[in-house]
Amino acid sequence: MSKNYSLEKDLKELAKMGDSIEKYVPSNELYMSVGGGGFFSASNMPQLTTGAFLLRLRRLTHFRDQMTSVQEATLDKAIVQHDSVRKEWAVHYEKKAIREGLSRLKSMNEFFRECRDSMKLCANAYPTEALRRTIVQELVMAMDDYGYDKHEVITQTHKTDGELRRWITAGEFIWSETLQAVYPQDSFWWLYGRPDSGE
Repeated sequence: MSKNYSLEKDLKELAKMGDSIEKYVPSNELYMSVGGGGFFSASNMPQLTTGAFLLRLRRLTHFRDQMTSVQEATLDKAIVQHDSVRKEWAVHYEKKAIREGLSRLKSMNEFFRECRDSMKLCANAYPTEALRRTIVQELVMAMDDYGYDKHEVITQTHKTDGELRRWITAGEFIWSETLQAVYPQDSFWWLYGRPDSGE
């Protein structure tokens, strides 16, 4: 995550994901390429997942009062696309959210191995892991909102967080200051610090 936040970039990514979400949710794919075109190239467009969509959706909803009418219409279209698919494919959506949460948490084990091997590697890899953990939190909050069974994800989250706390030194918010209001420290503590590189 860059220190510079672009509402327009977030919105364009959300719109691209919204156009593919009807295909994504019933599929077996956990990470779906939605391609580029125009503003994007295939290499810099994030893959569509439930969590990646929810991450952008909550941020953009927070900044709705800063949007033009055209931007608001783009956001509203993505919300309608998401809500329609979530209701139509409720079981698929829940299973996919749980699967993604567990997958992202499992992926963090490689990061912890890097931390045990080298604090410099640990520090360099941390921005990716902070984003990964934030997406898991978005999924957990959605599970609360939608009444999904989050037990398995929460159990694994607690284990992951216990390990994560070993490596992070508390400090300043690591993303753009613009986003700080979206991510309060009590709920997103891993965004308020980073591993010490040892240098």
